Amino acid sequence: MKVFSSIIFIAIIILSPAPGAASPRDTLVPSSAGGGTFGGTAVAPVAFKAKKSHSPRKATLMAMALPGLGQLYNDHWWKLPVLYGGAAAAVYGFSWNNRSYKTYRDAFVAYTRYMNAKAADPALPYPRPNGWDKLFKPGGSAENINPQRFQDILKDRKNGFKRDRDMLLIVMGGIYVIQILDATVFAHFYEYEISEDLSLRVLPAAGYDPRGGGSAGISLTLRF
Repeated sequence: MKVFSSIIFIAIIILSPAPGAASPRDTLVPSSAGGGTFGGTAVAPVAFKAKKSHSPRKATLMAMALPGLGQLYNDHWWKLPVLYGGAAAAVYGFSWNNRSYKTYRDAFVAYTRYMNAKAADPALPYPRPNGWDKLFKPGGSAENINPQRFQDILKDRKNGFKRDRDMLLIVMGGIYVIQILDATVFAHFYEYEISEDLSLRVLPAAGYDPRGGGSAGISLTLRF
């Protein structure tokens, strides 16, 4: 559950709009002025050229090529610390769980071989040194521990680290996909103007109906 909570948290942060309202972006700019006649002199007509639009396709390809490039293209640079912080945590967790998994896997395989050999030859001495006693604190040993119980512990921990390692692979994949979706979605809305004048006014209201008489209430006005 903690793994999926991390994905949801990162998704909420990355998919949040940039702080502050977006400013309007013009799509046409004049390349010359004038037109018609002035004082008997012909004036060249005004020519407009289209301003290069913000491309969602370009944002998507940039995000696919390198995570974070799409956010930079959309001017959402503030999302990069969240993106790379989450990715770094996922990579570190994957590396740690992978090392732990290999350690317990090797110990489990070696101990199982020893137990099989012990079953075939009860007089087989306890091997020293061995790979599984390294999992204990200095001086500790599995020699006096119930063999079946210790074998089950090694197996459970091996499987647990493997499960967490594989889940973190899903987390890294999820972060990669989320940042691509974020770059694509916000590139589509890049040229939309979002007004800063967003307010809600609550005022008393009164009215009169010849059949029902006077009435009083509250008026809600949403301005955007």
